[in-house]
Amino acid sequence: MADKPKDVEHYRRTFYEFSGKASDISRQLAFAAIAVIWLFKKETPLSIPHDLIVPGVLVVAALAADLLQYTVGAGIWYTYYRYLELKGISEAPDHSSWLEAPMQVLFWGKLVFVILAYFLILQFLLNEFVYAALPSH
Repeated sequence: MADKPKDVEHYRRTFYEFSGKASDISRQLAFAAIAVIWLFKKETPLSIPHDLIVPGVLVVAALAADLLQYTVGAGIWYTYYRYLELKGISEAPDHSSWLEAPMQVLFWGKLVFVILAYFLILQFLLNEFVYAALPSH
């Protein structure tokens, strides 16, 4: 059974949802950037364990993919609903699944980045605290 056609207002609300989320994420990333800059201040040397550099990069990549997911989604849905408005279409037909493909790639990508990062962090923690405490043979 096919889905009921959606009206243009549905796509406008979708655009607002994505653009609002992009704003929230960019705000959080701005605060995180301030914290990172503070960590690298000159008065104190910063020493990050080598095994935590890759997880750090993966977490930053996940945040970037998160921001891109919502930014790209906002752009796609804004373009789509404006196209429908300009054509005078109030009841939109089903859209192509290709419209959602970039957002799906970014969504799954950020989850993979976070999962890999936490796997590496867990490995680091096990090496530091569990395996190091075991008696050597």
